[in-house]
Amino acid sequence: MNPEMQLLVSLEEHLGTHGQALGQDAVKFVFQGMLGPGHLLTDPDMVMKRVGQEMDGVKPDPQEPLTEDLGPVWMRLNLRRAKAEGISPAWITEMMMHGPQPGYTRQDVMDFIRRHMDTIRAEGLQEAAARLEEEGYLPSHTEAYRGAYAPAYRVVSRSFQCLMPLLCVLGKQDGAGRRIISMDGRCASGKTTMAESLSLVLRAPVVHTDEFVVPHARKTPERLRIPGGNCDWERLQAEVLEPFHTQGRCVVNRYDCHGDCMLPPETIQETPYLILEGSYANMPALRELADVRVFVRTSEETRMARLKKRESAASFRRFQEMWIPLEEAYFTYYKLPDDGCLVIDGDGAGQQEN
Repeated sequence: MNPEMQLLVSLEEHLGTHGQALGQDAVKFVFQGMLGPGHLLTDPDMVMKRVGQEMDGVKPDPQEPLTEDLGPVWMRLNLRRAKAEGISPAWITEMMMHGPQPGYTRQDVMDFIRRHMDTIRAEGLQEAAARLEEEGYLPSHTEAYRGAYAPAYRVVSRSFQCLMPLLCVLGKQDGAGRRIISMDGRCASGKTTMAESLSLVLRAPVVHTDEFVVPHARKTPERLRIPGGNCDWERLQAEVLEPFHTQGRCVVNRYDCHGDCMLPPETIQETPYLILEGSYANMPALRELADVRVFVRTSEETRMARLKKRESAASFRRFQEMWIPLEEAYFTYYKLPDDGCLVIDGDGAGQQEN
């Protein structure tokens, strides 16, 4: 389904569940679905202040849906449900500030509505759409809509949708001190993309297990026969996770497997969250230090398509013949994902994952 039809389907679904919505509300839906929140994002501090003020004024409701799609790119994040889940104004602000650049203009919004004028069933649509031609006009909800639904939401990128289960878990733990989040999963499952998105929301550093593989000199057949033995988990434990767990900071010494050398050390200063991402992130010695253990589960079809797209033919064969069997031995031996893992769907997590 092309993006325009996705937006139209989302709008029709919204109008079907919001019987009090009028043409102006439909115009606002399309406006947000094509342009996102960019016109509101001039000052992050002001954005967070306004989100915080609105959340202070709403009653938490764990029964309302957390999100609603605004077509293929954007979604509405319900503030009442977000408050119930402990998703903070700071996190919401980061999601708002890190959305994609809109690929549409105000003229595109007008053209979309004109093309679908006969399809969109909303009273007063033509009159509401005409107002878009007024310079600087920003559509708002009608009084009828406000009275019926008391809308309280913010528009954020749908790229954050996959993180919502994890943010709900972290929200419940807010104030619990330093937290280590491990993010494991099969190759091309989407875990790198998720970790990068989570890093933006939490303002947290990411440490990749790919940068802690066993050096070539130690990569013996005996070592690789150990489930997860390709990961230098001993060094990860001693140099990164244990210091962060006890002190809130650590020094990361990354290994460059192509150059077979250590890279300059990088100090991670005191911070509330640390994200450990990559295959083998749930090795026993590592998972014991993780406060939240995530497993990204993605269909084999999606993973293979991603690998073929990003890897050369020779590299893809190497994954099939070596890296994937090693991963599968690790997952099988440690029975992952197990009940201690938060399983997240990675099929929609993007196209550049590791």
